[in-house]
Amino acid sequence: MAQSMTAGRVRVTLAEMLYKYGVDLADLYSALGIDPADADQEALAHLAGIIDGMEAASKAIRDQGLEGWSRRP
Repeated sequence: MAQSMTAGRVRVTLAEMLYKYGVDLADLYSALGIDPADADQEALAHLAGIIDGMEAASKAIRDQGLEGWSRRP
């Protein structure tokens, strides 16, 4: 039997899926009928931070190539 995921791991997995399919977090909330004002702000901030990091990494890979993309000049 698979172990349950931590809340943080679930957020990381959800962020990966949203990023992969280009789904905006606000659109997801709207589709689920959730008002972001009522949501856990810490969880939202964590999810947004993960998505921002993925976007930054993708941009660096596009700009600098796969080799050495994570190195800062």
